[in-house]
Amino acid sequence: MIGWLHGRVASAGRSPVVIDVAGVGYEVHVTAPWATLLRRDDECELWIRTIVRADAIALYGFASQAEREAFDALIGVSGVGPQLALGILGGIEGDELWTAIATEDLGRLTAIAGVGPKTAKRVVLELAPTAKRLAPVTGVPMSQEVSALRAALGELGFRPGEIDAVVRRCPGDLDFEAQVRWALKELAR
Repeated sequence: MIGWLHGRVASAGRSPVVIDVAGVGYEVHVTAPWATLLRRDDECELWIRTIVRADAIALYGFASQAEREAFDALIGVSGVGPQLALGILGGIEGDELWTAIATEDLGRLTAIAGVGPKTAKRVVLELAPTAKRLAPVTGVPMSQEVSALRAALGELGFRPGEIDAVVRRCPGDLDFEAQVRWALKELAR
C-alpha cells in the first residue's frame, strides 16, 4: 500500500493530478479545490489512501493525515464511495464537517454537491459518535467563522467553487472583517 507521496506535480488543474516521484508518475485523485491550487512543477506531499478494486487500483491524496482519516470515515458510511467522500471533503473544511455532523446540521451537509437528504442522514447517523469527539468544543467554533465567510462571499456573487478555494487558504488568525478583505483580494486575482 502507498501511504504517502513526495514529488513534483507533473499535471494539475483537475483530478486526478499526476505526481512525479523519482521519474514515476502517480495519478492521484484529490479534492477539486486542492487540484486547482496545485501548479505544475510545484513540490508537494500527499497523504495517500490506496483503494484496490477488482478492476482498478486508485490513489486518493490529502493534505494531512486528519483529512485522510475523515475520508476513511466517510467511505465507511453506507452508500458513500471514494468519489463522493472526496466531493464532501472538497465542499467543507474538516472542523466544519465534524461540527455539522455532531450538531446534525443536515442543511450544511446537503449544501455540498452530490449529498442528498438520505446521504446526509446516513452520514450523521453513522459518524455522530466520531464527530462528537472531534468537533471543536471551545471558543467560537471554526464552523461559524467559515460559514459566515462563505455566506458573505456568496452574497457578493461568488460561485461555491471559488469560495471553497479561497476559504481553504484563508489565514485562521484574522478576524472576520480581515478574512473578508483577504478573501476579496484573493478572488480579485
